[in-house]
Amino acid sequence: MNLMPFFTPVVMTGVYLLGRRRALRESTQRQPTSLAKKEGNTESQADGPGAVDQFLYDRCCRYMADRKPFLVESFSLGDLANVLFTNKVYLSKTINYYSGKNFRNYINYYRVMYAMELFRKNKSLTVTELGSLAGFHSGTTFNQAFKAVMQESPSTWCARLRKKNREYPK
Repeated sequence: MNLMPFFTPVVMTGVYLLGRRRALRESTQRQPTSLAKKEGNTESQADGPGAVDQFLYDRCCRYMADRKPFLVESFSLGDLANVLFTNKVYLSKTINYYSGKNFRNYINYYRVMYAMELFRKNKSLTVTELGSLAGFHSGTTFNQAFKAVMQESPSTWCARLRKKNREYPK
């Protein structure tokens, strides 16, 4: 039995993956690519560039922006890992490393940005409606997440935007 037709693709795949891993390690060691790295976030070797993947993080960000899965209140790290065909631990480390946020804060950031976008389109929405439409389970959670992202409460931000809109109508 000739194993050569089977053996060649396996070897070539292994060689390709080793080269890609080496190139990723070298490129991340030469030049910081994230805010977390630029701020001097010191990572252990286990959590450093060898344990994360820029390509995975880019796919994650694209998926979040395009599909908006964060609008579902029960969306979890496991759900995202399944969609991206990876495991939760690896995905969590990647998000932490490149965004400087844990998964919950990463999701809440997208939710807050979406709530702000909704409010800009419809200034008659209440803060409670914004939080609910953006995927937050409660108003308290929405207020806390909004303050963490914008350094002001959602009601203050909305009032400021309404006032600005009255002063400078389109």
